[in-house]
Amino acid sequence: MEDLAVPEEEEASPFRKIGTKKLRKMKDKAEKKVMREEEEQESLRLRAEGERRRRATERSTRSTEATREAFTVEEEGSRVRGGGGEARGVQDSSDCHTEGEKWCRVENLAVAFTSKLNKNKLSYVGSVDARSQGMLAASSTTGLILQGRPRTLPAKSAAEVKRHQKLYEEMVAGARRKELQKAKETIEKEKQRRQRDKMVTDSLLVWQKVLPNWENMKSSKRVRDLWWLGLPPGIRGEVWKRTIGNDLNISPELYQISLSRCRERLAAVQSRSRADSSGSLRGINREQSVEVIHLDVLRTFPTLGFFQEGGPYNQMLHDVLGAYACYRPDVGYVQGMSFLAAVLLLNMDASDAFSCFANLLNRSSYLAFFRVDHGLMRPYFSAFTSLLQEHLPRLHEHFTRLEFSPEYYLIEWIFTMYTRTFPLDVACRVWDLFCRDGDCFLFRTALGVLRLFQNEVMERHTIEEVGQFLGHLPDFVDGDTLFQNISTINLTAKRFSQCLQQHSSSSSS
Repeated sequence: MEDLAVPEEEEASPFRKIGTKKLRKMKDKAEKKVMREEEEQESLRLRAEGERRRRATERSTRSTEATREAFTVEEEGSRVRGGGGEARGVQDSSDCHTEGEKWCRVENLAVAFTSKLNKNKLSYVGSVDARSQGMLAASSTTGLILQGRPRTLPAKSAAEVKRHQKLYEEMVAGARRKELQKAKETIEKEKQRRQRDKMVTDSLLVWQKVLPNWENMKSSKRVRDLWWLGLPPGIRGEVWKRTIGNDLNISPELYQISLSRCRERLAAVQSRSRADSSGSLRGINREQSVEVIHLDVLRTFPTLGFFQEGGPYNQMLHDVLGAYACYRPDVGYVQGMSFLAAVLLLNMDASDAFSCFANLLNRSSYLAFFRVDHGLMRPYFSAFTSLLQEHLPRLHEHFTRLEFSPEYYLIEWIFTMYTRTFPLDVACRVWDLFCRDGDCFLFRTALGVLRLFQNEVMERHTIEEVGQFLGHLPDFVDGDTLFQNISTINLTAKRFSQCLQQHSSSSSS
């Protein structure tokens, strides 16, 4: 399977309405935009880091100068109190010895402080010649250990200078080892990611044999194990369509009817808005919410550039969301739907995306969340709390102590099926397993996320801190590490259904 490669046409199947050259240009443009944003973020981070170091250096310098002044004042006082002559000389010597001991204690504290400060990151600054002369590296507190004592105090002995030099070199070497280890881990993760991507690509040959015999092979152990790695992009849309199904019997004609109704409604709302001098939209109903879709579309996967003004999928995303708002006026448009429809559009054409979108949101769990029906959502929160206590008891106890309930973070995760929480490739892999296992996998993923970041969450001791962290998880979430944590959560669809049913009956009674 070494020479197995996915044909370019299949890889580009989500974008088959666009020419190959044009698509490549758009991809290159999007990649360059992402690179520019990353460079800007890195530049801001470096400036912030430099400013932080500068302030730390200034604080250290002020502290050192204040200590010197205090010692100098006390030395002068000792000389005044000494009484002159030989007695004063003895007193000066004694005071100097005492101050030397104090300064040594200050140096030891400085060593401990700089070691702790540079535990995570150390900047190697200053030349060997400067260090040998005891000069302070201006942009690193590590150089404090090499600074000579004030002129009013005894100079460092040769042994002390040698010891401090050795400590400095050990700290620098430790920082270098840590950076090298981090670089190795990054390289190893990238290697693993490429191996997994190759396995997924190679699995396309197997999936091409599975699709013609879907009903007989979809539940086999081999297919389910292959499914866990993620679906190849070339067949992802087809598998999603088959697993989501079409219980609502939505046809392309129904999509066109709903789309026409949407455009009529949008024209009527815009006409009424122009006639209304205040421009108020307070009187529109859920079906008329098609007018407010525009703002959400612009915020959908902005780094891709596909759904923004002038992007190839901008109008298609408007059409799917608007058609659904008119197809289901009882639900209308709810913020967050744009991410779901966008992911579907990246993997299938507009009519199929509309069908999958409508059938997906017709599930009881999604209707409960998108209707914001707290009575229907409550059993899901109660069931999840029970599962959290079962699988992550320490974290459950921490949340209970803070009175931090699941709705503070679960709603957004389930609303968008993690498309706003994870990078797009990781989110698509979650969707793959959701199509295999059903609603259960979304809650299993939530437990996996909490397990992955359990230590970070336990370090936060207020509702605001925990909510802020879970609402804005780190930008880079490694897919393999996440799925390793998910795999440790033993939660089957049957077990989840039983737990949900138990809490549904208890809440109704």
